[in-house]
Amino acid sequence: MTAIQTPPERRSSDATVLIPVLEGRLFGPVTRRRLQRFLAIASALWIAVLGVATLADDDRLRAGALGLLLPGGGFVADGSWVAAVAVLAGFGLSLVVWWFFGATIVPPVVLVGTAAWAALTTGDVTATGVVVALATPPALAVLGLAAHAARHRRQAAVGRSLNAELAAVRFTIAGPPALGSTLPVAESTAEDLARLRFGLDLALQPVDEFAGFTHLDQYREAALRYQLNALSYGLAMSQLTRTPAFGGYLAEAQQRAIEKMLLRKVWGYWARENAWGNLRWDPEPVENEQNIMLTGFYGLQIAMYETLNDDRYSQPGALRFRWSDATTYDHDLGSLAASIHRNMSASDYTLFPCEPNWIYTVCNTFGLSTLVAHDRLHGTTYRDDVIDRLRAGYEQEFVRPDGKLLGVRAEHVGMSWNFWANPSVQTTTSYWMHAGLPEIAHRTWWLLKRDITIRDGLLELPRFATKGLDPGSYLIGRDTFSQVVTMMAARELGDEEYAVAAQRTLDEREPIEDRDGVRRMKDSSGLANLYATLGRFGRSAGLRDLVAHGVPDAWQTGPRLAECAYPDVLGARAVTDGAALDLVLRPGAGPVRTVLAVDRLRPGAEYAVTGGTESSTTADSEGRAMVGVELADRLAVRLAPL
Repeated sequence: MTAIQTPPERRSSDATVLIPVLEGRLFGPVTRRRLQRFLAIASALWIAVLGVATLADDDRLRAGALGLLLPGGGFVADGSWVAAVAVLAGFGLSLVVWWFFGATIVPPVVLVGTAAWAALTTGDVTATGVVVALATPPALAVLGLAAHAARHRRQAAVGRSLNAELAAVRFTIAGPPALGSTLPVAESTAEDLARLRFGLDLALQPVDEFAGFTHLDQYREAALRYQLNALSYGLAMSQLTRTPAFGGYLAEAQQRAIEKMLLRKVWGYWARENAWGNLRWDPEPVENEQNIMLTGFYGLQIAMYETLNDDRYSQPGALRFRWSDATTYDHDLGSLAASIHRNMSASDYTLFPCEPNWIYTVCNTFGLSTLVAHDRLHGTTYRDDVIDRLRAGYEQEFVRPDGKLLGVRAEHVGMSWNFWANPSVQTTTSYWMHAGLPEIAHRTWWLLKRDITIRDGLLELPRFATKGLDPGSYLIGRDTFSQVVTMMAARELGDEEYAVAAQRTLDEREPIEDRDGVRRMKDSSGLANLYATLGRFGRSAGLRDLVAHGVPDAWQTGPRLAECAYPDVLGARAVTDGAALDLVLRPGAGPVRTVLAVDRLRPGAEYAVTGGTESSTTADSEGRAMVGVELADRLAVRLAPL
């Protein structure tokens, strides 16, 4: 297992982060207003249906009105209980479809359609049935509010107890490296490189090919875009922590992942979601009121690449989303960041939806990270403009009284599933939140790890309903994905003991598929494998460094391994101090004699070579030189100016 080097000396700070307490309030201010608006509309509908049910002479009209008030209410009114239950189940399914696909139109269509069905087929409406249909909605509302209040009291009691402990806890908020220090660079093992090759092989195929990707749907976690995001994040993290002085096929792989995102098969889902979710036909994927699942995730992907390589995707029109031969939408990193900033500024929650209506806490961390990185790269102030409101949005609207993060909230009506705080969602959110809201990230991880056990060096996660879900395939099995995201969060937030235990659990337990030196977890989705790469190559504050702090100047200007053959040459370590270049290479396809291209040398300067076939080389007028190597096993190569 790879040893992670000691973190650099940092300009860090300590913070105590208590769980927010909403004294005397069951909901945050924005959620309360949304719920009040929804209840006012529902009350007006109830009064109207009451009038129809009591004054109308036509039973069909009465049944139809009751069906609009309560799914299956028209059948309840005439005692057709089988039909009523069937309608209620169908309406419940429509809510799932709404959540899964962002199809806001489906529940109203089902409600109106079943009400019409009741109106056309009803028998004699009874007084008892009318009373039951009318009484059920307010009764459910009262019961729901009472259950929420009781749950809120229990969670608040837990929160007060936890705050007593948190008051004595000081979280270290990682700042940038101190002046004169640099970032650690570890060396990849042969196993690390074999796992990295899974992502490299996916990315390095032609841009329009997707062999090896999961093809299920383009709406949820198994979508191609999320696989491409995770693929690029893992490659970027490996570059940061192992080979910052290596461009070549590692940079090219990230480029191809970015450019695959521009294919209509990847981003064209938005036209459909916009149509059935917002009742608006507009395929434009960036200049809209939602879709942070594209702008945030993609923006971070590009910002990571730019931090480590070059700014080609910040050039105007560098990102061309082609809808048809006649229609393209031209964007760049700047327009992605501007869209996120505009949406956050306009939202009452500050957080804004992924798919229509649904606001996800984890998705908005990607948007925030895009703003943080763009500000650092291009001097904007997007993060400062929204950070106070965004922090308040999280703390007041999306954190339960016991400190657990809510995964999702309905923007229009304010409702959430606060009775269920999925640990995997919280773990993932704590990881991605560390770059922009490190205090909440640390508190969330502190709460999570209280329920995690290390036994005989292996990680045991608590029981929860979706513990065995692999979101990249929607299959239930072992808790592989949960272990993966736990490894990511623990490593990023400085709990290496937990990260090592999670990685060991995966390495010892998961069956491995090995094809010509490319290794992956056989029984897990591509998404799980790609996130496992991100966790394997991470380190303490790795994401925070990559997003918020950037890399040393020497890494951006010093000598770099510019080109080498893949998979003949695998870069295990590549780092520069601004003058010399140190490499550790391994063969990926057996012993080979090959040539490395090095650039960013001093034009015309002579360099001593250690580990090459020649003892020296001279840079050409463009600062490039070729270095021959014989690669049979681990090989250290050094270029230093004479």
